[in-house]
Parts: sequence; C-alpha cells; structure tokens
Amino acid sequence: MEFHTTSDGKYRIEVLTAATFSGALKVIREGFCQDEAVCIGSEVNKNPVAAEELLELCADTALDGVSLVAVATDSGEVVAVAFNKLQVAVIDSSEKPFFEIFAEERCTQESAKSLIQFMAEVDGKCNLFQKYGTDCSLEIMFLATQREHRRHRLGELLCKYSIDVAKKLKDGPISKMDVQDLGPAYSEMKPRKPTSLTPKICQAIWTAEPTQKIGKKLNFTVHLTVTYDRFVYNGKSYAERLGTIASYCEVAALLL
Repeated sequence: MEFHTTSDGKYRIEVLTAATFSGALKVIREGFCQDEAVCIGSEVNKNPVAAEELLELCADTALDGVSLVAVATDSGEVVAVAFNKLQVAVIDSSEKPFFEIFAEERCTQESAKSLIQFMAEVDGKCNLFQKYGTDCSLEIMFLATQREHRRHRLGELLCKYSIDVAKKLKDGPISKMDVQDLGPAYSEMKPRKPTSLTPKICQAIWTAEPTQKIGKKLNFTVHLTVTYDRFVYNGKSYAERLGTIASYCEVAALLL
C-alpha cells in the first residue's frame, strides 16, 4: 500500500511495519493510556503494568497486518497510530470473542481487564455481524495521537485510510507482520493464523467527542449509544472518573 502525505507535507500515513512498531507502542503508552476516556474510567492511566498489558494486545493485533501509523516527515517519528483488528464472527455459542479470551488469559491487572471487558461487552450489545450479514470486520481498535501533534486531523486520516485498507483486503494482504517483527518482549507470543475472510464492514467504538466527530464525518452509522455510568471499576463508575471529558460511547459501523 502506498504512502499518503498530508497536504502540508508534515506527515505521511503508512502501514505499520517492524520498523515503526516500537514507535506505535510509544504513542499508545503516552497518548492513549494516559488520555483516552476508557483508560481514565478504568484507571489504566494510573497503572503502568495495565498499560503494558494493553501494549501486548496491540502487539497481538499488529499480526493482522492492517494497522496504520502517521509519521512526522522531518524526524521519522511515529506520532499517531490506528491499531486495527480483524474481527471474525463467533459461530459456535461455546466459543468466546477475541477480547473476552484476551482479558481472561493474558491480563493480570484488574484495570486492564475492566477496559477490555468493556470493549467486549459493548461490542456484544450490538451484533454488527448479524446486522450486516457478514462474518468478518475490520475494527479500528485503538486510535491515538501524541499530544504535541494533535489538531492536524491525523486521527481522521488514519480512520479514512483504515477504511481503504479494509477495502483492499479483497485483493489479498496489504502487509505481513510476524512474531519476530515485534521484538524480544513479545518473542513468546504464538504466531497468528491468517484469516482468509474479507471484511465487509469497518467498525469502531467511538469513546469521546473527537472520535465521534470523525465517525460522523466519515459516514459511519451509529447503532448503539452507551453511557459510562453503566461501567464500574474499583467501586466507582467510569462516568465519575471522567467528569466532563465524556459521558457516552458509540458503537458504529460502515458498510464497505
């Protein structure tokens, strides 16, 4: 997949590779785990070990080969990322969705479990596979930009080109990430079996006003709105911790 350079020439959008993987994790650690609404609601922002468990989720997701980064052209630094997950419909009622399995098997921190269970529960409340009659989707899972590079529409551009990535998959993989590309910290991770399915929809959980605006601009359809007072971690609702930052999330999808 070709690079896309922003109109001012300051950034380029490209597929995540081994060369940009560590920089993408840095963005998640500093720009997502500290500032994202659900990270605050579940206190991942106060728990470095929980944040590292979310990085492991990102590493696992990177193996799908459909994630994107924004790179500053002057420095080569990764300044924004969209970690995108290929989701497959669960057919057998005895099976569990990916997020539930990850929370149960690979999270030790209750705050990390709370965040991932939030994702699983919200996704579960709105069966997008059934709504669209499909068995595969591309989910924009974690979207983040470093603070000093915000307000340059990088989140919007990453989402826009993530839709393009989802459409191009019908012609075959756009990238290949192997476990060895992730570095020594993830060397024991199991290799991923590539899915042969092609996504028919792009989906996301928009967790605050900035991403909700992106979804609206890119013509996503909102199928469900969920308020944060329904989710509790360590005796307090997400809403109590978030205050005026955000009051609800949206489950949205776009037919490709």
